[in-house]
Amino acid sequence: MAERSKIQSGGDDRSREILRLIVRTYIGSGEPVGSRTLSRLIERALSPATIRNIMADLEAEGYLTHPHTSAGRVPTELAYRAYVDSLGGAARPTPSAEAYMNEALARAESVEELMSTACYLLSDISRNVGIVISPPIEISTLRHIEFIRVDEDKILVIFVSQSGLLQKKLIRVRESYSQEELARAGNYLCERFLGRTLPEIRRELLDMMSEERMLYDRMMQDLLRSWSLSLEDSVEPASDSVYIHGTGNILGQADPSDLAQLEELFRLFEEKGRLIKILNECLPPDVVEQDRVRIMIGSELNNPAMRGFTVITSPYLQAEGGAGFVGIIGPTRMQYRRGISVVGYLAGVFSRRMGA
Repeated sequence: MAERSKIQSGGDDRSREILRLIVRTYIGSGEPVGSRTLSRLIERALSPATIRNIMADLEAEGYLTHPHTSAGRVPTELAYRAYVDSLGGAARPTPSAEAYMNEALARAESVEELMSTACYLLSDISRNVGIVISPPIEISTLRHIEFIRVDEDKILVIFVSQSGLLQKKLIRVRESYSQEELARAGNYLCERFLGRTLPEIRRELLDMMSEERMLYDRMMQDLLRSWSLSLEDSVEPASDSVYIHGTGNILGQADPSDLAQLEELFRLFEEKGRLIKILNECLPPDVVEQDRVRIMIGSELNNPAMRGFTVITSPYLQAEGGAGFVGIIGPTRMQYRRGISVVGYLAGVFSRRMGA
């Protein structure tokens, strides 16, 4: 353990250099790395025998393992952690990648389009699974509300926040109302609740409905009752608040022999509430003070479905408070610097676009 601490603290330069080379080489090739390969890559003059001795020490300390009877070594989670920690701060994307992202994002005309485009960019550039999660809608404040007649007893409620987030709720009403009547109700609520959060709106709606003398007609009572009931589950992540792209990238990189794990991972992508819970655990304790990229590797995620995978995330903030996520999920053998750069860059774009 003492020697491991030396490597992690930078005290053993030769071991650190060889470990870094092994990780980089394995990420690029996917093949076990041998001493002869390293002797051609390393900048200092070290014999294959010396390199083999260092590799044996690294294996004994838990940084390397070797598959079957292969003479080469592959990195463990501990090695990937040491490698990621050695990268320091978030790297900037290449000029071409930055220009590509800026051009694509400039075409987004709404927050939803921005999130969908960013999710595609995360996947396309990193060659992993891109994930974008909007901030919790219950923290957002009202900019606009609209009621749209869908059927005789069904109304679509569209809630637009100050930062442009959109929530749709389908509610049932007791009577049939014209679109003109619904437009008047929406205008009334926009005036009354402008700048208020969903929990604040719900509390006032309940107060209004408990009054002995109603100050609004029967239609408004019906709409308020139905919408108030729909707000009870607003704290749960809506399916349209989670964007996922590039799940097929996992199939091309993961070990095909572990089909059970792949199936569990794909179930995780479908059960978006579970996915959000895992990503919440990736958040630093104070998002506002530590708005940065975070890398969680394999067992650090405390979820069996994530064994052998890495999550790179960064929160982004909106003006009203509350954080969303941008991130990627991929195998531990991923291009970390590229992933860190695209996640960090897009998180910054989101924070600026959403007024934080």
